[in-house]
Amino acid sequence: MIESTGAFLSKWFARLRAFAMLAGAWGFLFSVNSLIGFQAGFEYDDGLVYSTPAYKAAGNDKVVPGTPDYWNSVNRSFSYERLKPAVWAAAWSLKILGVKIAIFCDRGPEGADSLEASWRGLADHFYFTRNEDEKYRILEKDRFVLYAGPSDSGLIQARKAGVTPLRLGKSPRSVLNFDYNPGKFGEHRLPLSSF
Repeated sequence: MIESTGAFLSKWFARLRAFAMLAGAWGFLFSVNSLIGFQAGFEYDDGLVYSTPAYKAAGNDKVVPGTPDYWNSVNRSFSYERLKPAVWAAAWSLKILGVKIAIFCDRGPEGADSLEASWRGLADHFYFTRNEDEKYRILEKDRFVLYAGPSDSGLIQARKAGVTPLRLGKSPRSVLNFDYNPGKFGEHRLPLSSF
């Protein structure tokens, strides 16, 4: 009886010690990342979400692509987009470790208030970059340690700014037109990020 009680207590004490060590390691990482202010950037279109349905919905509205009305229609159609689970989990893993998450949208900001509000739990910053130079200046100015995206141009800007690039998969059914050449820059790739 005493031996079984001792074994039981020893087993639970070992579990408690392991949990305390993991909690301490997490607390240390969270504190360091929060104090230093590290950030990770994620491309929104074909990065965090499969956004083709929103672009198709805007096309059905018969508005001219690239105009404020077009971006308003795309941004307000975010409910049609499909979340990419692997990318979403990676972003939340970094957020849990104290890294601030920034979302980059290569589109206009018109009508994006609802879109930004829907991502407020994950995103600390939302950037609407209309050109690659603007994206480069943001990546260079702030303390970004990672930039994840499917587009070649986004990864080029990350490299120029001294930020580690991470390739996200582009869906084969995407209607978005950007250069996508996985492995071209010797970057790492996030598995299962095409879905």
